Amino acid sequence: MNKIALVKRFLLLVSVIFFASCDKDFNTIGSDIVGEDYFDFTKTEQEVTAYNFPTGPVQTNNLPLNSLGVYNNPVTDLGSTTSHFVTQAELPVSNVIVNSNPVVDSVWVYVPFFSTQTGTDADGIRQYELDSISGDENGADLEDQKFKLKVYENGYYLGNYNPNNTNGTQRHYSDDKDKVEVNKRGATAIDNPASMVNGLPLNNGSLAENDEFFFNDEERIIYKTNGEGEYVDASGVVLTDQGDIGDRVVQERFAPGIWLNLNKAYFAERILKAPADQLANNNTFKNYFRGLYFQVEAIAGQGAMASLDFSKGYIRITYNTDNVLSSPTATEIRLKRTLQLKLGGNCINFFDTSYSLPSNPNRIHLKGGNGSMAYVDLFGADDVSDLDNVPEDLEVLRASGWMINEANLTFYIDKTSMRSDGNPNTEELAPNRIYLYDYKNKKPILDYLADGSTNSANPKYNKRGFGGIIEKDANGDMVKYKIRITEYLKNVIKHKDSTNYRLGIAVSESINLTTNAYLKPASGQQPSAMIPLSSVINPLGTILYSPTSEDPTKRLKLEIYYTKPD
Repeated sequence: MNKIALVKRFLLLVSVIFFASCDKDFNTIGSDIVGEDYFDFTKTEQEVTAYNFPTGPVQTNNLPLNSLGVYNNPVTDLGSTTSHFVTQAELPVSNVIVNSNPVVDSVWVYVPFFSTQTGTDADGIRQYELDSISGDENGADLEDQKFKLKVYENGYYLGNYNPNNTNGTQRHYSDDKDKVEVNKRGATAIDNPASMVNGLPLNNGSLAENDEFFFNDEERIIYKTNGEGEYVDASGVVLTDQGDIGDRVVQERFAPGIWLNLNKAYFAERILKAPADQLANNNTFKNYFRGLYFQVEAIAGQGAMASLDFSKGYIRITYNTDNVLSSPTATEIRLKRTLQLKLGGNCINFFDTSYSLPSNPNRIHLKGGNGSMAYVDLFGADDVSDLDNVPEDLEVLRASGWMINEANLTFYIDKTSMRSDGNPNTEELAPNRIYLYDYKNKKPILDYLADGSTNSANPKYNKRGFGGIIEKDANGDMVKYKIRITEYLKNVIKHKDSTNYRLGIAVSESINLTTNAYLKPASGQQPSAMIPLSSVINPLGTILYSPTSEDPTKRLKLEIYYTKPD
């Protein structure tokens, strides 16, 4: 191999990594080239083996992010997913006092989307761009991607303790929806606020808030009004032109989010008129009012799915109540009050999916949620006759004396399979990142830990040197994912007692999340198998070329750059 070309290639690799690290510099290429005894920088490729497997139901209680909605992936092999959600609600303080004769003005639930403000229009209304929503790729308008959304009172107690589980921990899984479904509660009738199992949904506002729900990118504004619902100026004087937005006084602004008006009579009865002991503390309240259940139903040919932080959501009840008179001669007035219930405590995400892992050894299918992942064996088979339990390829590496400068696994994307409707100019939304980890010990590998690079503007791009971020060509066409395993490989070569040869690969929502979620065990068994939690909270999927692909140039291989002694 031409020595000058190799040096140029090496310098190019160094510069790429240097400029790619956004806020902190990180570079390991060439870190072990020392002295003048090492003069030749060479690349070699080794075959690996990959195994694809379905995850089945996954643990989904108390996730850091939850999905809601319908995602119909146009890539047939990746199927469709419908996500539902249930959560507890929490009192703001202990011993809530409502006073007498409460009359509800409004009840609504609000959960903000991930969004970025992009500007302000002539009326002072802020404009936003939504983030973390699937279903609007290829220019689709979210207003045309509707689904049915129904909200019920949850009737299934979401406890913390299960004596039958290891350590007494209560776990719930993505296929546990029936536990909540058969216990959901709603209003007895439109004009009857009494609660009953399988009653009417509680989001009884406009069609855009239930049967034709969509992810709306508009800001929500509450303007100052009088007791009659008329807009007033800062002094309380009724505005002459009620239709002029510019004259209204902004009382409160809300970034885009789920906003559902709820049944006022129902919440007056269940919350404001609840027995005092049920509002004494959150332990009793969570058993009395067990939270909200967000049930999703697909509309044929439509749908979108959002990743949400429900812990930032809340139910707000605005009401009027009698004043507590200070003396018999005091004037009785009505007081305006607000009770805000945080969406907190325990929660569960449920997934209904049509996905089934295709049987194709030439491809690796990665899909989040209760989807699929893979593991990679780096060094091939062991010659059992030598009785050392060490793969032969690894024996060669250990005996070579090479100094490993860089090692990578490159996963090429099957762009043909990832295109929609056979249109060569459009591609579906692939995950922005995949995550490689120590499959045996279920933890990050050394290269992940060694990479201190950060991106303050978007933490999802932290650890850029470690990689796994989708790479695209000059036309924006998705090409591959590349992951560095340099330190991992050095460690395996150096420590001859190491048998840690297997790496797991999965879709990732956040590279900063390295904890795991259990896979659902067989009935009566304790859970033991785990996958990265970052895969559970990402609904997307991708199709990659395997080590046995019919295209040799796209096969998954172990790439090693090394120097060797004179």
